[in-house]
This record gives sequence, C-alpha cells and structure tokens, in this order.
Amino acid sequence: RLLPTTDTFEIRMNFVNKIQAIVDSEWPDRDIKAHLFGSSVNGLGSESSDVDIVLMTTWDDREHGVANMHVLAELLKRNGMKQIYTVTKAKVPICKFFDPETYLSCDINVNSMQALPNTHLIWTYVETDPRVRPLVMVIKHWAKRRVLNDAAKGGTLSSYCWVMMVLNFLQMRDPPILPSLHEMYFEQLKNYPENVKQNIIDGVDCTFFDDLSVLRGHGDANHETLGGLLYAFFHRYTVTFDYDHDVVSVRHGRLLSKRERGWHVDIERMCRFLCVEEPFNPSRNLANSADGVSVAGLREEFERALSILARNGDLDEMCEQFEFP
Repeated sequence: RLLPTTDTFEIRMNFVNKIQAIVDSEWPDRDIKAHLFGSSVNGLGSESSDVDIVLMTTWDDREHGVANMHVLAELLKRNGMKQIYTVTKAKVPICKFFDPETYLSCDINVNSMQALPNTHLIWTYVETDPRVRPLVMVIKHWAKRRVLNDAAKGGTLSSYCWVMMVLNFLQMRDPPILPSLHEMYFEQLKNYPENVKQNIIDGVDCTFFDDLSVLRGHGDANHETLGGLLYAFFHRYTVTFDYDHDVVSVRHGRLLSKRERGWHVDIERMCRFLCVEEPFNPSRNLANSADGVSVAGLREEFERALSILARNGDLDEMCEQFEFP
C-alpha cells in the first residue's frame, strides 16, 4: 500500500507542467523552469506523497518577482490553489499549497540549487541495495502516522532528515549495506583526479560517486532482513545513539561528534538536541527544526516503536495514527 500506482509519476509530471503554465502566463518574458525533485523522482515516493517543485531562474527580484513567496502565493491563489501557506523564515523559503483539481499537496521553492543533486544522491543510494527503499518507506510512513514529519509547522523533522537518518544507519551496519558516496568521491579525487567531473553549484561541490555498476552489490555480505533492520533502526535511536555527543553523517558514512562539527555549544539556542548533517552543506543541521521538547517526544516515539516490535512485531499497531489529546 506504500507503493505508487503506475500513473502516479505521469500525474505529477502533468502537475509540474500545470505550474509551469501558470508561471509562464504571469511572467512570459522571464526564464523560469519548474523541476520535480524529492520523493516524486528519488525512488521514495508513494501515491500520497507531497509534490516538491523547484523553480529555477536567473530573475532575482525578491520584492515583486517569483522569488518572493508572498507574490508566488498570490499567483497560486488566483489560479485556484487552496490551503496556501508560506514559510519565509526557513533557510529555503517555501510555499505550501493544495491543488483541488489533482488532489496533490505541493511544496514549492525558488532556486534551491542543491535540490536536484540531493534528489540524485538519494536515488543513487536507493538503487544501490534493494532493502533501502522499503525500509525508508516504512520509516516515512511511521513518521507521518505518528505526526513526526513536519519540520515547517510541527517542529519535528523533515522527510529529508528522516531519509538521512536511515541511510546513515545502513552505512553503519556490520558489514555495511551502503557505502559513503562522498567518501568514495573524495578517494577518487585524491587518487584519480583526471577521471573526476566535478559538479560545482553556486560555489558548493555537489559531486559524489554515482557509478551504479560499481555500487550495486556493496551490501551483499550483509544478510539482514527488512524486519531485522527495522528493529535495529529503532534500537539505535532508543538505546545506542548518544544524543548529547553524536552527529549523523551520511557524507562520511559514520557518526561524528558534536565537538568535531563545532555543535557542542549553543545547544538550546541553535536547537542542537539532535544533529543530522546535511551532506552537501555540512555546516547545516537538518534536525534543528526540533527543539528539546520535540526531541524528547521523538525519543518516546522511538521507544514505543521498539517496544511494539519486540513484543509482537505488529506494524499496524506501530504505525497507529497519533491523536492529539
């Protein structure tokens, strides 16, 4: 039931074309291109997933142009979109809305330069081992049902952050199921620089190793089942993960220390209660949307899930819809 139907991707592509037409009708002389990113194209989408769109443009009028989320919101409202909500103070400002014609919810941003390489990075990890997709999908479904996946309004974690937490967990199994694509790139750059084609976007090195002919089979020595991995994921974040000191790093394929990252100070002010490094921008903590109260709640949810799996392995009970008291 977590799998998308065969026409889900086509519906989403048609939706992107619809947004492109709306933008073109308002600003016909501007070079604005709408691109799908995120779960719709990284292999982790389901029929109920939100649509993520980035508008790429060289037009930088942040007062009257598309880069102003309020201007974009007004345009979407005039074109029949509902439930419009802007998040302008986020690192990447977004406009959230619902299309009553297609029944799709969408998050749209402008010029998030790393959105497309982020999507390709996750897709490459998903394609590396057949266990990645189903494990991530179950964790995402659980997080949604337990209301733990709303960084913008709910003070919890983004889907992207959840994915990074699962990928790093798989990198650190013994033997590892996933490599670090960044570490493989660093090694290649060191030993065979002439073979590396770097992808520099807005001054940020977005290059990583993505040769699937080499990557596939990396985790074959690990024979853990999906059920075993699911239990081990919750055991990690309930029992073994040190919230006071550890930093999740997909970039390095291991746990860093908060001191290594310089995140051992200003814990409360910078919301460094849970630390998950952004792989392309390692100075950014993806989990800083969750304050101390939220992280305490997350830890209770990890413990609840682990307890249910240990008792009877009932996924339906584990993913029971959370109801606010």
